[in-house]
Amino acid sequence: MSLLGWRQWAVDREGRLRPAWTPWTPFPPGMLLWRPDGITQAHCLRTARPDPGAPSGPPTASHDRVPGEHCLCGLYAWRTPEILAAAKLPRWSSLPCVVGVVRLGGRVIIGARGYRAERGYPVALLDRDDVVASEYTVARYRTFRSLVAEWTPSATEPEADGPTTG
Repeated sequence: MSLLGWRQWAVDREGRLRPAWTPWTPFPPGMLLWRPDGITQAHCLRTARPDPGAPSGPPTASHDRVPGEHCLCGLYAWRTPEILAAAKLPRWSSLPCVVGVVRLGGRVIIGARGYRAERGYPVALLDRDDVVASEYTVARYRTFRSLVAEWTPSATEPEADGPTTG
């Protein structure tokens, strides 16, 4: 099962989509990139404390699955375009921001205002100034109204009402 969510992205100098609300400088270059060529996989940035007697190795996530039920990890998206429209733009970056629709799948935790997912990919963008790289094969819109009109589920479609895992 997959869900549609609504989100903001910051657009880097190469036209790639990055999280709008997470500064990326302390992380490896590709870790927080929304992939233009496929599905983006969420990573947990929390690590378990190593056992003092255990051999050294790469840090491990503090839980088995991403997103963790009691963690903040996952790919974020709002449930509705109205919630997205009410959100403020991030102030940490001077890079351009775009909004759009993302398809989420895998393990999805459903909250009151949005989702946290294991994986996802953008399907539609409001890209008025053509700042997003052409390698993203997504529907592109010039007005928020047209984006919403095409990507808002009809009233007859069922809406998920609890945590979904998959």
